[in-house]
Amino acid sequence: MVSLWVSLLLALAPLGQESQFDIRARQNLLLGKGEKTGDGYYDVVITRQPSSGVLIKLPYTKKGGRFSFDLHHRLAITEDFGLPADVTTVVEVLSGGTNSVGVFTIGDTISPGDKFEEGIIKTSTAEIDKFVTPMARKTITLDIRPGPQSISIVGQTLIITRGPTTTRIDTPGARIAAVSNFKFEEVTETNPLKQSGGNP
Repeated sequence: MVSLWVSLLLALAPLGQESQFDIRARQNLLLGKGEKTGDGYYDVVITRQPSSGVLIKLPYTKKGGRFSFDLHHRLAITEDFGLPADVTTVVEVLSGGTNSVGVFTIGDTISPGDKFEEGIIKTSTAEIDKFVTPMARKTITLDIRPGPQSISIVGQTLIITRGPTTTRIDTPGARIAAVSNFKFEEVTETNPLKQSGGNP
């Protein structure tokens, strides 16, 4: 009977441990949810204030863990956007206030007809926002130290090159990226994660 009870508890234990972190981003940063996945997509703004970024409270851990998220370009593909375009998006992850965990870059050529892998059900009904979409996907993985920790994903720079013309956006408050698919795994005796070393 005892072994049956233990087996039941183990079966009910969380596998991915995704429920242990808390997304504390301001509601106005929620771009929308994926039509197929239901995942939340959050806007990343250029800022040095962690509270203005996509703020995530991680659980207390004795041995640390691994946190990952997907990084996307955030573009308003209007008729006059000008494709093809080479797009480079740079974000930073902050921890413990303004301490940098790392700077991460995604770069792609966006061509006419390119679309994101799923439609986004937008939270905003503003006319300009109907053209806004995530583009491309790069998974960023971070090794998390033991103890309590909060991290914030903030924007640094968006660079768009169309032929000989390059536009650089680094204005505070500008929304330049989107993030989604947050995951957290804790290091335990039964889940000894190998160190990833990050993914710049």
